[in-house]
Amino acid sequence: MDDKVISDKLISIIVPVYNVEKYLKKCVYSILNQSYKNLEVILVNDGSTDNSGKICDELSREDSRIKVYHKDNGGLSDARNYGVAKANGEYVGFVDSDDYIDQYMYENLYKAIRKYNTQIAECGITRVYKNNKLRPHYDGEEYSLVVDREGYLKEYLENRKVYGAAVCKLLSIDLAKVLKFPDGKVYEDVFYTLELLKKVDKYTLISGNYYYYYIRGNSITTKTFSSRDMDYIEIIDKIGEYTLNNYTKLKEKLFIRQGFAYLSIFNQIIQLNDYRQIPEYSILIGKLKNIRSNIIFNKLAPKSLKIAIILLNINEGLYKKVLKKYKKYEVND
Repeated sequence: MDDKVISDKLISIIVPVYNVEKYLKKCVYSILNQSYKNLEVILVNDGSTDNSGKICDELSREDSRIKVYHKDNGGLSDARNYGVAKANGEYVGFVDSDDYIDQYMYENLYKAIRKYNTQIAECGITRVYKNNKLRPHYDGEEYSLVVDREGYLKEYLENRKVYGAAVCKLLSIDLAKVLKFPDGKVYEDVFYTLELLKKVDKYTLISGNYYYYYIRGNSITTKTFSSRDMDYIEIIDKIGEYTLNNYTKLKEKLFIRQGFAYLSIFNQIIQLNDYRQIPEYSILIGKLKNIRSNIIFNKLAPKSLKIAIILLNINEGLYKKVLKKYKKYEVND
């Protein structure tokens, strides 16, 4: 295939907008400045209470490719689903309004789809911290590959080449129209990933951390626990059930992913006062106990995960002290 930029197919980029007046212009300009020009930018103002809606309207007057829709607040999933319903393109991408993207992101994703004849292509991300420090999710050798359903699941569980977020993807409109982000859930991208696994049998993966994900708050290991965070446990367990029912040879990788997931939410809970009285504490203690041997005797499990599981089992108080030191290091890093 010719390396020239092919812009014959319209791509719809959906941007949910909610109270992001500080970040919105940088996000939208990064989309408008794409090397791939045949774009439709759908800004879904999801009931913003700051100047975000006004900025959306101002941006639409600057470039005819921008379409703005104002709606009552319904959350990220609802805004994305709304945008998909309004999309006119043959392909769909998602960008969150406080992030930005590399100039060549959609050109490279589109070329990958065309080259390998898939419905979906996915790249990597770069985390952007408040001190402007950048951390690529994957910094290994370059790659461009096609994987089947099992191969994608393997990469997702390994969490190296595949980050798994919706914002890293370009997908056909036919696929986007039948998939839905779950209303009322957090970690909606993980639910979306499972639905993809059930419907898509071939994926294109390309190296390049083209999506810049801005870290505004604390990480999953340091933010304050909310009962809604148990959505993550719900979907990780559903992915576990799917894996064990269909691809049992991936079980070691699954247990590692589950172990990290359980600990990430557990680490939030034990920072709270009287945390042992919280029902979710007992739920996660039970899950960590059930998975303990699957981690400790897992040849693929990283040493850090094994140590965490063993330490928690031996002495929870000591585990908390070690975690506190780790948190201090992580926040100051």
